[in-house]
Amino acid sequence: MALDPIEPKLEQTFESERLARMIRECADLEDLRVIALSLLARLGQQQAASRWLAERGSEAESERLEMLAKLIRQQQGNSSSAAEGQK
Repeated sequence: MALDPIEPKLEQTFESERLARMIRECADLEDLRVIALSLLARLGQQQAASRWLAERGSEAESERLEMLAKLIRQQQGNSSSAAEGQK
């Protein structure tokens, strides 16, 4: 299964451009600190959300594989029972 490259949505692109413009035009050091701390907080939230999604995806995949293994074992058990019954 090939993964598509992750590209930002249009509104995310606009928001990034708006913030970049705000930073470029800012001359006040205190304002830049506020912007930087805000961006740092957003980055931390994004990283936590990405980690949570990856963990949930991994758990879901493990559950699917366990279910598949159980079905295969059941089918093998049914096949061997049917074969023994025909003897």
